[in-house]
Amino acid sequence: MRYEIKAPVRSFNGTSAGVAFTDGIGTVADTDKPGRAALEYFRRHGYRVTPMVPEEAEEQDTDAQEPGAPKGTEPFEPSEHSAEEVIAYLDALNPLSGIQRTEFNRVIAAERGGKNRKTILARAGANEGDPQ
Repeated sequence: MRYEIKAPVRSFNGTSAGVAFTDGIGTVADTDKPGRAALEYFRRHGYRVTPMVPEEAEEQDTDAQEPGAPKGTEPFEPSEHSAEEVIAYLDALNPLSGIQRTEFNRVIAAERGGKNRKTILARAGANEGDPQ
């Protein structure tokens, strides 16, 4: 999966953790160890990490879609993903958006009822103070 990375300094042009940035935006894939390490670095240092949706998925019909799910996809099922992928998905959701907050809570509930991984459930505790 590819991720868009937004640097804390929006005018940043250069390289950070092996990823090239232009006007504060870069992309990285989690397909290899350096990419996964870069993603973790960015998350720890205040960069915004957002999963990218393939263009063909955006064009699909979304009538029966869950709120907050990326366009043209089935609802995100945490048990089908690694802990790192679930955390990236949760981090990309905006807690100020009612629909995305509902999606965040749905994914956390699914995780609690499924694999119940502590690293993911810790995200729920970290977001308890966020507006609902």
